[in-house]
Order: sequence, then C-alpha cells, then structure tokens
Amino acid sequence: MPDHGPDGGSDHRPDSAPDGGHRRSLWLWALLGLFAACVPCALLVVEKLGSALPPVPLVLAVLAALAGYVLAVQAVVGEWFGQRPRRVRFLVWSAAAVLFLGSLALLLVFRPPPPPLTRMSGARDLAVAGFAAESGRQDRQVLDDVAAAFAHDMAARIPAATAVRSYAGEASLPLAQLADTRRDALERKTARFADETNAEMVIAGLVSEDQAGQTTLRPAVYVRADQIPDSPELTGWFLGEPVLIARGWESARARAQLTGELTRRIDALTQFVDALDTWRNGSPAHAGRILTTLLDAEQRNHAGGFVPPDLVRLFHGHVLEDQAYGESGPGRERLLEEARSEYLAIRRDSPAGRRAALSLQGNAYRRAIGPTHSCTPGTVRATDLAQVSKALRLLAVDPGMTELGRMKANANLAQVEQCRITARLVKDDGTVERAVRAVRTTPDLTGAADLRAFAESVAAVNAAGRGDLAAAVDRIRAAIAHGQDPVQRAVWHGLLASWSLERCDLTTARKAQQDALTQLAAAERAGRADSALVRRNEEAFATELRQAEERCAQADKTDEER
Repeated sequence: MPDHGPDGGSDHRPDSAPDGGHRRSLWLWALLGLFAACVPCALLVVEKLGSALPPVPLVLAVLAALAGYVLAVQAVVGEWFGQRPRRVRFLVWSAAAVLFLGSLALLLVFRPPPPPLTRMSGARDLAVAGFAAESGRQDRQVLDDVAAAFAHDMAARIPAATAVRSYAGEASLPLAQLADTRRDALERKTARFADETNAEMVIAGLVSEDQAGQTTLRPAVYVRADQIPDSPELTGWFLGEPVLIARGWESARARAQLTGELTRRIDALTQFVDALDTWRNGSPAHAGRILTTLLDAEQRNHAGGFVPPDLVRLFHGHVLEDQAYGESGPGRERLLEEARSEYLAIRRDSPAGRRAALSLQGNAYRRAIGPTHSCTPGTVRATDLAQVSKALRLLAVDPGMTELGRMKANANLAQVEQCRITARLVKDDGTVERAVRAVRTTPDLTGAADLRAFAESVAAVNAAGRGDLAAAVDRIRAAIAHGQDPVQRAVWHGLLASWSLERCDLTTARKAQQDALTQLAAAERAGRADSALVRRNEEAFATELRQAEERCAQADKTDEER
C-alpha cells in the first residue's frame, strides 16, 4: 500500500519523479558549470582589458569563488541528494570538483602573459632593478620611488651614450636574497632579466634598519656573463659598501640626500663598466690601467659605493692573468704574481671572497705548469698541483659558492687532475670523469656553455690518454659545439685534426685543420692572437697532414699485401 500523508497526498520529492528529477539535474549541472566558469572568465576579461592581476588579488578572487561554489554544491547535495547513498553524494562532489578545477585550468592556460620588459638598445645601458628591504619593514612604494628617483638623477650625470632606466615595480626579482649567502634563485632570475632588458649592468640595493631606527643602504651591482666570457664564475651580484641614511627613510629630504650620494658615487661604476667593455674587446692592458686608476681612487678617497675595492681587485687579477697568457719568461711570472697579490688582498669574508679563493687556485695552477701548458713529466710543480686539487675539491661542494662557481671548480678540478695524470704524478682514479659529470649535470645557466665545453675538452684529452680515440673525438666535438672563444676552439679543432689523423680519417682532419685556422684568423682580428701564431699553425698542420698521408698510405699498402 502506498504511504499517504495526513492530507492524503503522495510524496512528491524530486527523486520520486524520475523525469522531473532528470530535467532538474540537467539544469543543476548546467548552473554549476556556469558558476564554475564565471569567475575565471571574469578574471580573464579583467586581465585582457587591463593589466595582469598581481598574485595576491588573483588568489583571493579564486578562493572567494571556491567558497561560494562549495556552499552552492553543499546546498544542492543536501536538497537533491540528501537521501541518496553516500557513494552517489561522493560522485556528485567529485564531479563538481572536476568542473571547478577544469575552469581554473582554463584560466591558467588562457591567462595573458605579463607584458615584456622594455628592452634597452645601447651598448652600455644600466638597469635599476629596485631596492629591497632586508627585514621587510620598509614600504614597497617608497623603495620603488627612491629607485626611480635614483635612475633619473643618475641619467643626468653619466655619459650621454649610456641610458638608465628604472624597472622597480616591473621586475619581480627576489632582491631580498642579496642578504643571503646562497642566492641561486636570484642569480638565475637576474640573468634572465639582464638578457630581456639587454642591460650592460644591473643595479640594486639592500635596505636594512637597526634597533635604533637607523637605516642603511648597501648598493649592489650584477655583472653579466657575456661581459667576462673567459671567467663566467665571476658572474653575479656584488654588494658594495653600506651608505648610512642619517635622517631616516621616512624623510623626503633624507631620501633626496641618499639618491644624491649614490649618484655622486656612480662615476666609479661607469669606469668599471668601461674597463669590462675594454677587456671584452681584446685590450686587457688598457682595461688593467683603468682598474688600477679606479682602485687608487677608491683607496685614496675611502669612498664606498657600487664598486668596492675587493671587486676591482678581483677583476684586476683576472685582467692581469689574461695579459700573462700572451707573455713568457719573467714577464709572465711577474703578471701572475701580481694577480696572485690581488686575490690574496681580498678578505675571505668579503662578498668577493669565495670567488677570489677560486681565482687563487686557477692562478696557482698556471704558475705550477709553467708557460708550456703541456703538463709534460718533469716540467710541473707536483706539490703545488696537489694543493690546488685539494682546494678545488672543497670549493666544488662549498654551499656558499654560486652555481657557476661550483661548476668552475669542478671544471678546474678535472683540468688539474688530468694534468697530474699526464705528468705521471697520479693514476687515473676516475676523478676527471666524476668532475666532468658534475659539470654536465649542472642546470642550464647563463655562462655555463663555455664551462661545459671546457670540461668536455678535458674529458676528450682523458679519453685520448686511455687510447680511446673514438670517445676522444666525440667529446672534443661536444666541446666545439658548446664553446665560443675562438682561441680555445682553434685548439680543439687542432686536437680533432690530430686524433683524426691518428685514425687515418684524412677527410675529417683536413676540415678540422681548416676550421682551426679560421678560428685563429677570427682571434687575430679580435686582437686575441698574432699573425705569427697563425703561420706557425699553418706550417705545423701541413707537416702533420703530410706525415699522416704517408703513414696511412703505407698502412693501406700493407693491408693489401696481407
């Protein structure tokens, strides 16, 4: 018997009428789907018409939509599916969740990308990335205003050929990491920022406040990898000497005095940029004179700022070593010793201290092998090489080093160990291969290509020493594919030619010899090699090829007779 209520009517709940319930379910899911899509679509419209929403408002809007959506689904489930089994209610909630997550996925897929940063077109342009608060207590807008004012004042002081632009408020660099020992994320993002803006150098600052309320700003500069292609481990941020804000950050007059003081100290930065540009264009001697003048002025005036003395010493040491590359005898030793003195003058706790420690080991290696670079048995300083190897092992795992610094330490470790193997001081225990593998597995970074190429060249020499010429050829091809320096590539093409001749692959050898001469010609035009070096290599290649042709022809004749 049907169950009748007191009024004699039957139960007309939605789930008792299949057709009506089905139609209502269709309307229900259509409305829920529309609700799930409305908020993301509205956000997309806002971003299309205006600018991209910052992360915080976007997250708050999505959370508000989610809260309303959950309440709507909860009401629907209670009204229409309250008497259904738990499994059915779970399926309804799951379907509703899929609808909402799908709408969010559409929001992420079709969300417009942020507008590109303005790209500067000059050769020596400077980008002000902004100032960051170390403690987070400074007002973000005030920091951006000071950065913009500083960029404006600086533009009036530097040469007309150099442009300055403030990207404060546009760039999202985690500049607060300047206070940390490890700042790999900041280094990677700054490298992308520098590439996107085409800035010759990036400027920033770190603001801190002590318990008494005094505010201090530490200027910082970022050196790009392409400014120092031979020493990519020097890439990164360098903190300058602190500047005290006497009246406090809240005072407009104090902020004006700060920007004026920073602008006054910008002359040293322009000289530093000029020195790097001169060095990159093949004039290390001239670059060294600029850096010497800059260092003398910094020490004489006792003025801190964007270019602290330790930073100048670090780069001056590398410039001196670059000069020593083309010297021999006492001149080479003198330049290397001067570079060593510059590295030793940098304190270990200095912002440039770890880079100086790495540079010091490279300097010790150059002095240990002498001017021939051959590591021939009996020509190297065994004790010095052992000490360099030990120090590089520690630097390769030093968490305070930059990623490029650790990569450079591993590449140099492979080089030193291969030299010790060639000099018959130690046996090959796999250290070279492990160090090269560490370089290969390092994430892609700006400036890492040359280090990978160098490591592959060491692996090639190691394989050739084991008698595995096929592996040596593969590895040297990998080095050539990644390397950019014409002098190094000339050497690597020469090795490829020599190993190909040993294998009687004359076609590959001839092409490799021609490629080596092409690279040397490019180096000569850039001032990196002289014409005498080109002629010597031409003669050596011709002799080597002729001897190989005779040897290979004789070998073929012997094989035929057999």
